[in-house]
Amino acid sequence: MAKKDAQGFELDKNDFVKLTNHNAKLAQKKVDASAKEADGKKSSKTRKTLSAIREDDFAKNDLYQLIQNEKKKNFNDGCLGIIKKINDTNSTRLSDEEQNFFADYFNRNKIEILGRIKLGDVDIVNDLALAGKNTSKKRFNLSFASKFCTYISRYAFNEYNKFTPYDGVLQSILPYYAWAYCRDESVDNFKKDQDHGYSKYILLVRKIISSAANLYGAEEKLTLKEFDRLLWYKYKGLLGEDLIGLSNSSLIKEA
Repeated sequence: MAKKDAQGFELDKNDFVKLTNHNAKLAQKKVDASAKEADGKKSSKTRKTLSAIREDDFAKNDLYQLIQNEKKKNFNDGCLGIIKKINDTNSTRLSDEEQNFFADYFNRNKIEILGRIKLGDVDIVNDLALAGKNTSKKRFNLSFASKFCTYISRYAFNEYNKFTPYDGVLQSILPYYAWAYCRDESVDNFKKDQDHGYSKYILLVRKIISSAANLYGAEEKLTLKEFDRLLWYKYKGLLGEDLIGLSNSSLIKEA
């Protein structure tokens, strides 16, 4: 019988969550349940985050509704509202200048950007992040660019396995899963690679997912969304647990 934690997640020998369908479904169930509990707390940071990722009721998923409304108008009104919503719900810390810049950049390159996202061209993420360096902050914001492409892909084109968010939680926890499933001894800091950081990141994530499916069975293979949701939920926010594995040297390695 699989070892489980108090929340019901299946654990490996080192007490990290396994990459299984059981755990992925449980994480989404807990996100949706937490979203219901957060309804009505309109000033709550938790509610804002949950509103962007709940899937039990898309009518209450603010970001989904916003993207769908813009899609119906062929994005002719621009995407400043979408950018603001992503920034608000995902803590990407864009300044007002950066938000306005990305909205203008999208409007000028709308056909190309939407086309590349629809095709699943992952290099668009690095390209968007690089464009942001044209603001006064000159920031390469891989986190925002990855989340923008992910949400447009999911909520405009109904594609859940072409993009996945990049953020500090996944960057921090990924070394353990790269070692446990792929025996990779080191993991790049992807946001420092301004040319190919995101393509390398998503390639590693796919490699980990495939290796886990080889170990547990093809029927256990996770989508990119399920992988991200499981690790984000377990190691960042809603359970209030400390992030495990802040550096390679602190990770416990399974014998």
